[in-house]
Amino acid sequence: MNPKDLMYTQRRFSLLHFISFAVFAGVFVFGVYTYMAKMTLDAKVLDADSQIANLTTQVDELEAQNLSEVSLAQQLLANVEATEIKWSAVITDLIATTPLSVYYSSYSGSEDGKVTVAGLADSYAAVSDLIDALSGKDAFVGVFVPSVAATGSEDNPDMASFNLTFDYEE
Repeated sequence: MNPKDLMYTQRRFSLLHFISFAVFAGVFVFGVYTYMAKMTLDAKVLDADSQIANLTTQVDELEAQNLSEVSLAQQLLANVEATEIKWSAVITDLIATTPLSVYYSSYSGSEDGKVTVAGLADSYAAVSDLIDALSGKDAFVGVFVPSVAATGSEDNPDMASFNLTFDYEE
């Protein structure tokens, strides 16, 4: 065959060329898509890092603020506990100090530790013994009996009713 004839019989664009071009275009498009996806993902990561930094700063500020509030609350609680009067301890201490011939009919107390008691005693001497017993304890300060009255009965003609005031200090 003549070389000129071969020239006309040979295809200029073969199927192999077409497949190669399609694979190249596919790889190129996939590369562009991957690059764009990476850029979008990097932007989202930077945005997330920025938000994390902002939230961390806000958390630190809130923790600092809460710590000062907690500290203030603890200080207030300590002040309240320091000035708190445990009335059960006052009554227990009062009854433990009271002579057996004295009976209480009512108790009242105030926030500042002032206690008022009303009661009955077998005699005026029992009221005096109560005053001595309470005055002998450091917790009972300023023991004062503003009134004592005879309330004798047939069984005990010497019985006396009384009111008693004092300050309680732990």
